[in-house]
Amino acid sequence: MKKKALKIFIFFVCFASIVILNSMRVKVSLNGEEDINIPYGMTYQDKGFTIKRGTKKISQSKYQYGMNNNTDVYTLGDYEVSYDIKYRGKNYHLKRTIHVKDLEKPNILSRDTILKDYCTKENKEELTYKVLDNYDGDITDKVIVSEGEEYVNLLVSDSSGNEATKDIKIEYESIPENSFHLNGNDVIYLTLGSEYTEEGASYTDGCGNPIDVDIKISGNVDVNTEGDYIITYEMGNEKLERKVFVRKIVYSPKTIYLTFDDGPGYYTQSILDTLDRYGVKATFFVTNQFPNFQYLIGEEYNRGHKVAVHTYSHNYNIYSSVNTYINDFNQMNEIIKSYTGSYSRLFRFPGGSSNSISRNYSSGVVSAVANEMTRLGYVYFDWNIESGDAAGYSSYGIYNAVINGTDRCDQCVVLMHDIKSTTAEALDSILSTLTSSSVALIDPDEV
Repeated sequence: MKKKALKIFIFFVCFASIVILNSMRVKVSLNGEEDINIPYGMTYQDKGFTIKRGTKKISQSKYQYGMNNNTDVYTLGDYEVSYDIKYRGKNYHLKRTIHVKDLEKPNILSRDTILKDYCTKENKEELTYKVLDNYDGDITDKVIVSEGEEYVNLLVSDSSGNEATKDIKIEYESIPENSFHLNGNDVIYLTLGSEYTEEGASYTDGCGNPIDVDIKISGNVDVNTEGDYIITYEMGNEKLERKVFVRKIVYSPKTIYLTFDDGPGYYTQSILDTLDRYGVKATFFVTNQFPNFQYLIGEEYNRGHKVAVHTYSHNYNIYSSVNTYINDFNQMNEIIKSYTGSYSRLFRFPGGSSNSISRNYSSGVVSAVANEMTRLGYVYFDWNIESGDAAGYSSYGIYNAVINGTDRCDQCVVLMHDIKSTTAEALDSILSTLTSSSVALIDPDEV
């Protein structure tokens, strides 16, 4: 019994000793974590440390300490915060590791949708975007663009590996309808004895892709007999017509055609006003040399004059090939249609159909163009009287050249230029003389 009591006494003595020792033990520890990630540019506020004696926190006035912190939140990297502490003659050392990292994703600035052409899948709007990163700055050039059926995806990573992505929804214009249409012009003018080529009709989807269907063609064209012909194209319940006019060009005795090349330009308005005063109609072989005066094409047409194609560019390199010439011609004819409502079938070769300058670009090209254009139903007009305005004649010299020239022909085509001031000055006298004689001025539409 005495032994058992002794054991209990010893146990309580040891337990009391341990409690007393723990209450006197000093513990130094960091507040917060030992290893911390700090976002780039964010202010770092250190949490310090705590000293306890047992369970009792020691006041800062009871100890001394030094702290070293070289953390730079504007420079990525690893830093150390250290603490040297002295308490009751004993030294303690703590440290904390700081990692300054770029943790922020790049910011992608862009539209939310992009409009595309349904047929070509090409963008109808420019795909623009900008990417700004909090650390790297502008990293637009790092974007990877990929495209799926419904979205255009933008993907970008900054130098720290932060990845950002954005989907831009693809929207399409309305789907075009299927079309039953003629190949070529719906109205064709042919000279007697020329060749007619049947170009047919097509049924295509809204993107111009052919759809295989049966198209019935009826009617015929006799190029050796003057007349008006109709070719009919039928597909199911739909029907199209092409009109073909076969004509023999006949010049009446003593007919004078006044023609003006190279405009419209600065002096075209004055020339139109002079023609109006005499009730005379003329043919204007137009160009697009002076786009600011392009609107006068409509004025020429509205005043009852004939508008015909000269050239879009008036650059002789159009004689490089047949296709080059026709492409230039079509550009000008499209402009004419936009002001008059229809294409012109009349044209004049730059330099005339017998010019020599075209040989510098392609030998025989003018003859080849003339044959092809005639086949397509176009008529070209040269001239047999030069006014001399292009050669620098004075207004008096122009007058004499025109009046004297008309005495030597029965079918007279006068070449003038409505971009010359001297022509505008001479025209009143020319019309006064011609209209006071027995010479008739014929509207080219009557030819």
